[in-house]
Amino acid sequence: MKRVIIMLAALLSVGACVFANGTSESSTKMSTFKGKNVRVVIGSSSTGGDSYLIADITSRYLAKELDCNIKVDAVGAAAALDTITTTKPDGNTIMMFHDMTYLGVLFGSYDNEYSLENFIVGPEVVQNPTSGWASKANAPYENLAEVPAYLKANPDAIVRMACEAGGVSQIGFVAYYEWLKANYSDDISSRVVVVIGGSTADKCQMLWDDNCDIIFADYTSLLQYTQTTDPKIAMKFMGLLDNVDGVDVPSYTDLGIDFNGNEFRFSKDFLIYLPKDFPQALIDELNIACKTISTNPDFKADLKKMYYRPAFKNSTDAKTYIYNKRATMDILIKNAPSLDDLVQQ
Repeated sequence: MKRVIIMLAALLSVGACVFANGTSESSTKMSTFKGKNVRVVIGSSSTGGDSYLIADITSRYLAKELDCNIKVDAVGAAAALDTITTTKPDGNTIMMFHDMTYLGVLFGSYDNEYSLENFIVGPEVVQNPTSGWASKANAPYENLAEVPAYLKANPDAIVRMACEAGGVSQIGFVAYYEWLKANYSDDISSRVVVVIGGSTADKCQMLWDDNCDIIFADYTSLLQYTQTTDPKIAMKFMGLLDNVDGVDVPSYTDLGIDFNGNEFRFSKDFLIYLPKDFPQALIDELNIACKTISTNPDFKADLKKMYYRPAFKNSTDAKTYIYNKRATMDILIKNAPSLDDLVQQ
């Protein structure tokens, strides 16, 4: 009997060791990115826009710091949000995207199931301050602040501004429109109307075809058209949502365009987003890696080529920041008229 008890105890001891070793090995695999193949979904289907370019540059530097393989997957906003709210929290899939992550929900384009509360906010990595407006080079105004004077001098004129519904361009338009309403007559503001556009290429074509007067895009995507003398495609910048280092184009602030009397600036903030229950050890690794690359001279130089800038915030600070930014944008959106009411009929 004693022999049976001794053998049973020995088997239990071995089993406990095996279980402990198995748990330790699993825990080790879960607690590090090292050696993983990581998929980074982004909220754009384009491989030529800022979403892809920033994710690609950041991923290349993060891969070295995390000692893993990272591949960017341009799946589009709806698919990216669905992925990050349904994927396993094992570190194999993460999301990197800008303010459309929460703006889509605020504008009603996406359900509340995709709100920030339904996934984890990771660290911030990069800002893109280059969003703004451009017109044909021969437009009868030099910037957005001159548009009201043009409309006052031309009572039958309207100015058609092309932007996309439910995104950063709508934020830029609404802020400008509210400034017009606060500082000029209803006659002036009512003659600034929206034309719904799609991609940057689509909006450029709309401008060249005289189907709009001013378009919204990124500075880098339109720069070539401001440097040409070809009258068919030549453009000029009308104002950016934020100041850009090394760029001599006025921002809303420079032009005196504010919101409710307060300075208005808007840069796209690119953050890493993670599924719920994501291991804290992996979040810690991301925080350290993102902080490290943000001071890497090569990383900063690569961003500077496209007028982007490193903007590291750890996951805790990034969450506070993006929640506060969302609250501010929510006030702007709720107080603004529906885009449907501003679209040219």
